[in-house]
Amino acid sequence: MAHGLGLNGATLPASDLVTGIRSTEAAGFDFYEPRIPEIEAALAADGGEEARSALAGAGLAWLPLNALENVFAMPGAELEITAERIFSVLAAPLGVRSVIAVPGAVDEPVNMQAAASQLERLKSLAASHGITLLYEFIGFAHHAFPTLEEARQVALAAGLPLVLDTFHLAVSRTPFEAIAGLKRSEIGLVHLSDAYVSSGDVGQITDPDRVLSGEGQLPLEEILGAIFETGYAGPISVEVFHPKYGEEPAEKVATEAFARAANLVARSRTRSPRTESEAA
Repeated sequence: MAHGLGLNGATLPASDLVTGIRSTEAAGFDFYEPRIPEIEAALAADGGEEARSALAGAGLAWLPLNALENVFAMPGAELEITAERIFSVLAAPLGVRSVIAVPGAVDEPVNMQAAASQLERLKSLAASHGITLLYEFIGFAHHAFPTLEEARQVALAAGLPLVLDTFHLAVSRTPFEAIAGLKRSEIGLVHLSDAYVSSGDVGQITDPDRVLSGEGQLPLEEILGAIFETGYAGPISVEVFHPKYGEEPAEKVATEAFARAANLVARSRTRSPRTESEAA
């Protein structure tokens, strides 16, 4: 069973939405994962008409809009206003049918029951605009629910699929067995990135260290292999943040991102007994 590959707009930091879409198409990807600044700029330019036309012409599909940030760090009234704008003004007009919710950095532990209720309210608000919500696991220690098990519990309580990121699974030192122990239905999207671990301590790396697969030192084959053991066969989106990619032509970055990701996925699938049996 093939995994569709997508490209996150962060990977092409110097590109607007239309350039990102066209570069993504030329590289061979199946999906494009837009980010809020790209959407805002496209809507401001011409109501998003050129972006819609470029996506349709490319034969690509949208991945979720990235992202509704700081869900547990923002005052409730501000969060609702922000969410309403993202769902109704940014996502829906361009036909983006899902949005990622990101927990945010917090000073104190967040009550899981209260967090699940908050996510449920956001889920209902999103649904009123025809939008589905996903919850991203962030492995930074200063974020809410920084372990996979905590993120899983709050996502299950709210009835939301998880976004798993190879970077955050590595940063949080999540055991491969814990990843493989998830149910396929619990995973809605996978973000793919490698990272430079210059200090030798994976717990100290940050977003600007994130690079294309094979350029860094993360155990990506093992992480993806564990994800595939769950039976997950959904999209995998390349999301990196190293500033060097903004200095290179977008099409060159996208082409290399696709080649590296496709090669990694093919290698990682051989690590999973589940995917080997499915392939047979």
